[in-house]
Amino acid sequence: MEQKPLGQSGIRVSRLGLGTWAMGGEEPVWGVTDDRESVAAIHQALDRGINLIDTAPIYGSGHAEEIVGKAIAGNRERVVIATKCGLVPSERPSSLPRRDLSQKNILRECDASLRRLKTDVIDIYQCHWPDPETPIRETMETLSGLLELGKIRAIGLSNYGCERLAAAREFGIVHCIQPSFSLLSQRAADDLLPYCEEHEIGVISYGPLARGLLTGKFNAESSFRDLRAQDAEFLGARFQRNLKTVESLRTIASKYDRTVGQLAINWVVSFPGITAAIVGAKRPSQLIENVGGTGWEIFKEDLEAIDSILANAPNDA
Repeated sequence: MEQKPLGQSGIRVSRLGLGTWAMGGEEPVWGVTDDRESVAAIHQALDRGINLIDTAPIYGSGHAEEIVGKAIAGNRERVVIATKCGLVPSERPSSLPRRDLSQKNILRECDASLRRLKTDVIDIYQCHWPDPETPIRETMETLSGLLELGKIRAIGLSNYGCERLAAAREFGIVHCIQPSFSLLSQRAADDLLPYCEEHEIGVISYGPLARGLLTGKFNAESSFRDLRAQDAEFLGARFQRNLKTVESLRTIASKYDRTVGQLAINWVVSFPGITAAIVGAKRPSQLIENVGGTGWEIFKEDLEAIDSILANAPNDA
């Protein structure tokens, strides 16, 4: 699989990365998972030329990182590990994690991640979400210190907009950023991607399948018991509208003998300014399906047709 340089980090990453959120094993989040299948999916990724594995300590309270550490044993040199910091599980199960990018917490989380991943260096260390309570200077100086110590190789920010990214760069280098980006969510193209291109910052986007919506596997009768049950894109009139959009995209995908999901992945990894796209998988079959979104090109006329479908999508179903 093709690789690209990640900003000015000196690291090269495959155009497609494997996301491990579901491997955390939290059934209410992504349904039932099997650790053996998760390990097999990671092995399949490496066999297919994917070198970028994206994880986080919040995924199953460290379980996803442990799965990654187990799966890459003996293959560390083939893997670019991206993990995160700054989200701490709430003491109350029903509450959202709290954000903490203080020096104390980052140092604690980094050492814990290194232990779970069974490695002495994290290739890409990312702030998971902005923490408005901690000065950005404290956060960036802490990450820069880890870089100097050799505990991490690159600094990344996830879910940061242009304003916060620019503020962070006042106090240290930012090698890459991780925004949400898909056919149905293109806000990053307005300002963030051009900014990153101008300043040679790598972009590892996530969510190219829009939580599975763009796989084309759902219909009007589909129901959800995981986190999608609370997602407005999967509810009521908006869900019906999205299904109609997916059906229109299916017509284009069929011209290439591809699925809608593969079309959606290809569109993202080919978008100007995108270095790599993270796609989750719980089992090898899903990984193989996702890889089918790379290695081919959508023709200009079909890119224009996709733009037209999205522009003319009704506001109400």
